[in-house]
Amino acid sequence: MKQNKSRKLYVPVAIILVLIVALTVFFGACGSTSTLTSTATQTATTTVKPITLVFSTHESNTGLYYDKFWKPWMDEVAKRTNGKVTIEGHFNGELAAPPDAWDVLVNGTVDISNVHLQNVPGKFPMCDIMCFTTYDLVNQRPGYVLNQLYDKFPEMQDEFKDCHLLMLASTYWTSYAGSKKVQTLDDMKGMKVVGVGTWQNKRAEAMGMVPVSMGPADILPALQKKVVEGGDLGTLLILLDFGWGEFLPYVTHVRQENIALIIGMNLNKWNSLPKDVQDALDGMNDWTVDLHDKMWVDAEHELMPQLIEKYKMDFYTPPADELAKWTALDKPVKDAFVADLNSKGLPGTQLMNEYLALEKQSSINLNDWKQ
Repeated sequence: MKQNKSRKLYVPVAIILVLIVALTVFFGACGSTSTLTSTATQTATTTVKPITLVFSTHESNTGLYYDKFWKPWMDEVAKRTNGKVTIEGHFNGELAAPPDAWDVLVNGTVDISNVHLQNVPGKFPMCDIMCFTTYDLVNQRPGYVLNQLYDKFPEMQDEFKDCHLLMLASTYWTSYAGSKKVQTLDDMKGMKVVGVGTWQNKRAEAMGMVPVSMGPADILPALQKKVVEGGDLGTLLILLDFGWGEFLPYVTHVRQENIALIIGMNLNKWNSLPKDVQDALDGMNDWTVDLHDKMWVDAEHELMPQLIEKYKMDFYTPPADELAKWTALDKPVKDAFVADLNSKGLPGTQLMNEYLALEKQSSINLNDWKQ
């Protein structure tokens, strides 16, 4: 009897123990599932949404400039920010024409803008130094030169106080391009050309040309109607990408100006970015300037054969004795530029001296240039 009683008690106890274990496992599983669900929900809630920055330029989204610079730059922004930033590019002046590129940047219509500084007359007087190319030199690193000047002169830095610079750079070169061949000063006398900027126009006038001021949108119609015969328009990318080579088959292969330009960000937008994103974008500066300089050097070599094939373009380089005459006529214009800056309390004399020294260090002689 005693043994039978013990056996009857054993069965319920075993069942109870099994139930306890089962319930423990069940609630443990439920707890784990609840934790996983909670963690997944929290992760989804706290995932950082990518930052889209609206970028505007008048440049094309096809051709060499886009392939070799704009697209790599946008891709690098995404890479350096670990995918936190995406550039929404608007090209061909879709959001702003060249003369408006600075205004839409400052007022926040766009987040980032590509501005050619000569299109904002009087706003960047020290950056105008880039138009004073030495005729018998080929500056291989104009963007580097301009950044060295920017780092040295607080007055130049002050010109950009209304935006945050992502890049300060320059075109490689722009030469005379026209509907007729220009070999000597005599060929230039009385020739109507596109006026592209205050000091560029004064240099053209010194050599006998007659600049006709017009906006960027008016240039092509003026060429088509033969209102002008050409001008400092021989940036090879423009001649090919915009089709101007059809109207400008003659290029006098001399560095007549560099065009200072920026990629700038609206200050309010910049200040709204996380610190790690700001650091990543600022860390791209040297890389961006180097890429831009290299792109222009490569473009000249790559595009000359294409322009010759497509438009039968004629490239001519004047001899040293002819260029010496151009240089002599240019000196009073440089002196006037320096005097103008000095009169405004800006370091004109020092700026010109520094620029000429940096240009020489970064250049090869025109006669040593090889296609």
